[in-house]
Amino acid sequence: MTFSELQTVLFKVANILDERPIGTSTSDPNEGTYLCPNDLILGRASSNVPVGHWDESDNFKKRWKFVQQVVNTFWRKWHRDYFPSLIIRQKWHVSKRNLQVLDLVLVQDNNSFRSNWKLGKIVEAKSSRDGVTRDVTVRYKNIGPGTKYTGTQDLLIRKSAHRIVVLLPVEEQISNK
Repeated sequence: MTFSELQTVLFKVANILDERPIGTSTSDPNEGTYLCPNDLILGRASSNVPVGHWDESDNFKKRWKFVQQVVNTFWRKWHRDYFPSLIIRQKWHVSKRNLQVLDLVLVQDNNSFRSNWKLGKIVEAKSSRDGVTRDVTVRYKNIGPGTKYTGTQDLLIRKSAHRIVVLLPVEEQISNK
C-alpha cells in the first residue's frame, strides 16, 4: 500500500467515524434524520464524493477498488465491535428501563451499507413473562445521512432488544407526534 492509498483509507475511516449518529438533527424525531459529527465539522452529514467513471484499462481502478476493500473491511469490523458497546448492559439482579413504544432508537443491521445507520421509533414492544422487553418492532425511514426525506413509506422491522440502542427515551422527547 502506498502512502497516498494509506492516507485515503485513513480519511475514509475518519469519515465513517464522523458519520455516526449523536442525536436527532431537528426537534421532530419523526423526520428520520440524525445529527453526526460531520454536521458540526463540515456543515453536512457526509464528505463522500460521488463515484466517477473509471477507464477499464486504468490501473487506478484496481487501486481504488483495493482502497474501498480496506475501508469496507474496517467498516464491518468497526460496526461489529462498536455497536455492541452502545448497548447498556447491567447485572441481571439490577433492574433497568425497558424499551418503550415511541423511544427513538438506533437499530443494528449487519446488512446495511457502510455508514448507513437505521434511526427509528419503536411502535411495538413485546415483553416476556418476567416483564422484560425481548422483541420490538421499529418504524424507520429508508434514507441515508444527508439525504432529504421525500415522503417514502416507512418501513417496519422486528428486532431483538439486544440489537437496539435507545438514543432518546420517550420521556425526554419534546413532542410525541
